[in-house]
Amino acid sequence: MRRAEPPAIPIDRFELVEGRVRDVATVRNRSYVNFGDDWRTDFTLSMTSRVRRLFDRQGVDLEDLEGRLVRARGWIKSYNGPMIEISHPEQIEILER
Repeated sequence: MRRAEPPAIPIDRFELVEGRVRDVATVRNRSYVNFGDDWRTDFTLSMTSRVRRLFDRQGVDLEDLEGRLVRARGWIKSYNGPMIEISHPEQIEILER
């Protein structure tokens, strides 16, 4: 398992990444869960509006993740820093309520 902070998270491999959510933003029908001060370089989770609706149906408001410790699983890509594209709510585990 990796921490969502430096040193660098390896790209192009499946990882479990754990960290505290810094903020959540929605830009042009895409939601981002950011783990660092600089979304351009720090670890991020990304999802389409369709996937966001899956979270809504399960009663999970992504904005409620701010400040919480979470664990995400998926393939790490490089897009403004390391990123996991979320396709299912099961990829995110809330470790702290």
